Amino acid sequence: MYALQTVGSTTSSVKDDTEVLEIDDAGNSIAEQIISNSNAIKRSGKLTKPNGYQSSQFHPAIHNYERDIDDENLSVSLFFWAIFQAVGLACVAAIICRTIMYHEGYFEESSYPNATSISPVQFSNWHFLLITIGLYLYANSIFMIKTKKLDKNKNSDVTLQYVMLHTFAFAVSALALYAIYANKETNKPKDSKFYQGHLYSVHSWVGLCAALMFTVQWLSTVAAFVMPCLRNAGLPPGRTFSLYTVFVSSVALVTGINGHAIKLLKGAYRTYSTESLILNGFGMLVMVFLFLIAFMVLKPTRTLRMYVLHE
Repeated sequence: MYALQTVGSTTSSVKDDTEVLEIDDAGNSIAEQIISNSNAIKRSGKLTKPNGYQSSQFHPAIHNYERDIDDENLSVSLFFWAIFQAVGLACVAAIICRTIMYHEGYFEESSYPNATSISPVQFSNWHFLLITIGLYLYANSIFMIKTKKLDKNKNSDVTLQYVMLHTFAFAVSALALYAIYANKETNKPKDSKFYQGHLYSVHSWVGLCAALMFTVQWLSTVAAFVMPCLRNAGLPPGRTFSLYTVFVSSVALVTGINGHAIKLLKGAYRTYSTESLILNGFGMLVMVFLFLIAFMVLKPTRTLRMYVLHE
């Protein structure tokens, strides 16, 4: 056998017999290795997927590749998780600092010895703080739905944790609604009707919708916990509905803070006072928090994997 090179209309020998035989031996060795690997795969049984690609659990190289991809995804997820937690806690810290520094805090001294009381203004302060905490806790509970494993041995534990956190968030939000109700009632004239002073703004209407959605979500969560047959079927729609609830709650919180700032600060709101900047910054943090929730819930849970064609 000779390897021939064509130049114009002539041919010339470029390899002698020894070099060509060495190349042939190397090629035959590679071919034998490929055939041997192919036969080993076939002898191992049904190791391929219907689309002709090899499963990673039977191929060490692919398994190591997928493990590296999973480790990379875990690092990225932890990065976004850390940002998510930092932004959520920053929202809580911002509303606390603003209230203590500029708006009378959360308690005042009572006329009774060794006692404290809450003024009507402080009821409003509690409303915004508890709503923010409830939103933060509720957002964290969504990721228990997303990362929930369907393993029978772990199903009950994960579901119980989710129900407990969701119930705590629901209770905190209910206290927030009571706080704003008490604030409105204490500022009403004595001869006014029961509905006057309530539910007259866009913020209150959106907040009521968020409260109703939160209640429906909590009831469905309890039902899924009591009846395990509903858990698997309820996970995908439950996660989506939770995202809608967080969106409506965030809109209610931002509109409430904006209306509160305009009503309270009046002219100072248009002069870029420190308190107005804090409240505006708080609103932006809530929006960033919402975007992080949407990204982490809607992003693919698994990356595209690379499979090797076995034939």
